[in-house]
Amino acid sequence: MSIGRREGVTFEDSGETVVILDESGSELTSLNPVGSVIWHAFDGQRDVRQLAADLVGRFDGVSEEQLAVDIEAFVAELAEADLVDVGRPEADA
Repeated sequence: MSIGRREGVTFEDSGETVVILDESGSELTSLNPVGSVIWHAFDGQRDVRQLAADLVGRFDGVSEEQLAVDIEAFVAELAEADLVDVGRPEADA
């Protein structure tokens, strides 16, 4: 299942962090540097495993398997806040 940023959600880079404003404009979410790297990788085409494989080299001391677990938990939090969409890649839809 691919992961993409939800349409209508806006974000701004603030140094090494990202600040996200939800679609209604009422809730701000601030991401740490690791979350910010992952946020920028959400393209609506790759799933958790593909993201982990592509990003593992960006982080010291973490295995691809552990990164996949961490990304999955991160995506669950963002999905609950309606900040990301999880579904089939657009190319396959």
